[in-house]
Amino acid sequence: MKYFSYGAAQANPASAPGGEGGENAGNAVEDATEGVDSFFDKLGPRLQEGWDWIQANGSEFAVAVGAWIAVFLVLRIIRALVAGIIKRKKKGYYDPINVISRLISKTSSLFLLVIAAALVMPFFPIIPEGWGGIARTLAIIIGIIQLAAWARELLTAGIVGYADTASAQSGVLTNAINLIKTLVSIAVWSIAFLMILSNLNIEITALIAGLGVGGIAVGLAAQSIFKDLFSSFAIVFDQPFLRGDFISFDQGDYWGDVEKIGMKTTRIRSLSGEEIIVANSQLLDKEIRNYRRMDERRSLVTVGVLYQTPHEKLRKIPELIEKAVEPVEKARFERSHLKEYADSSINFESVFWIEDRAYKTYMDVNHEVLLNIHKAFEDEGIDFAYPTRTLHVESLPPEEPKEESSAKKKGGEEND
Repeated sequence: MKYFSYGAAQANPASAPGGEGGENAGNAVEDATEGVDSFFDKLGPRLQEGWDWIQANGSEFAVAVGAWIAVFLVLRIIRALVAGIIKRKKKGYYDPINVISRLISKTSSLFLLVIAAALVMPFFPIIPEGWGGIARTLAIIIGIIQLAAWARELLTAGIVGYADTASAQSGVLTNAINLIKTLVSIAVWSIAFLMILSNLNIEITALIAGLGVGGIAVGLAAQSIFKDLFSSFAIVFDQPFLRGDFISFDQGDYWGDVEKIGMKTTRIRSLSGEEIIVANSQLLDKEIRNYRRMDERRSLVTVGVLYQTPHEKLRKIPELIEKAVEPVEKARFERSHLKEYADSSINFESVFWIEDRAYKTYMDVNHEVLLNIHKAFEDEGIDFAYPTRTLHVESLPPEEPKEESSAKKKGGEEND
């Protein structure tokens, strides 16, 4: 017997380290099962009492049921009419008016039956004794289910509606939006289920504790996946970039067009053609520059001229650069100034804007402006500076006279 008890203790998960969570979850399931069995055990005799009462009060019950059904049908007609009248076909699916229309149309028939019963009961107080508590419990359960359906629709319209608008603009994250809908549904119906168990006088504290332990274990096991998943949600709602945007990240080490934003990774087509795949969490941790959201590009040009350039021509250079920018389409001149005296040139700094965000247009405009500057300087006789260095020698070693050196050379040959 001692040996058997020891073996049983070893087989019991509660006696092993870490078995407490499993024991709590098991107890929660047992309590919930016992509560449900108790509810249905009490329901059988009540049904029999109700049937006996109906047989004894048939006429009054028939009138009450007829009034109940009539009120129910009127409520259904009102539901259909109101939902159809306020619906706006030209508005979006998540427009507030259409959301209200769907809330009305998704009011369940069971809930309308409860409302009809509540309206009829004051005029036909014929519920048999002992049925009041059961009827009240059923009405509460149906009400909870209806509130959960309304809450799901409202949360979907508020959260998923915004994300769906962002996805429609960028054409991405359809899978993520469907996942949001699923998570919203699971959360709402889980809360509704726990509320129903609570109204059935079932202890749910242990069940919640067991679910909490299981949720923590799953969260720790899939931490990186959930991190990237929630980062994808951040991209949907915050919208730092959309599909098709040209971005740079990681301090400008990577450049490219955003091709796809998934639930875990973002795919970028680089300028050199290869596809860059970055985890969403890593991408959001870096500094991102979005070049598509600028309306125009700024170009800064530095031109160096020789120090020998006359003063009058130096004063003309800003005007020459302005005239070089003006005739170019989509170019807008801002300023041109003498910036500095550099080592081998006098530098002028000029700024103009390209009224287009496309990089190719930027390069085309910059190309034309630089050619116009070159032509203007050529016409004015202004020379561009290039790196030069002048070496000043203070003294050189004295050179030998050519005649003396020749004589020495001749004497040496004779001696030979």
